[in-house]
Amino acid sequence: MQLSQAEITQQNNQKYLISGVVDFMTTPELMLSAARLLISGAKAAEKKVLVDMSQVTDCNSAGLALMLEMEKQARASKIDLHFENIPDTLLTIAKAYGVENEIRDICK
Repeated sequence: MQLSQAEITQQNNQKYLISGVVDFMTTPELMLSAARLLISGAKAAEKKVLVDMSQVTDCNSAGLALMLEMEKQARASKIDLHFENIPDTLLTIAKAYGVENEIRDICK
């Protein structure tokens, strides 16, 4: 059985890409990577970060937890964080958990 793989990569000063499978195995490492990226984003003059999820190949509720944690960290660092190309699966899960409005607020 192949292990899940995912990563967050920096595209430019303000844009990051999440790719791969975002699940319970990959999310802890993604959260650590996201925290490091948001710390560097907090030092940037613009303080705007866009996270592209177009390369997420599969996800579960751990992806929702990742998004909410990133938003929480960004807010604490006064970073304007937005997500784009969120998988439909995550929007469905957000609706089921009653956080659809919070997720839509941080979508571009």
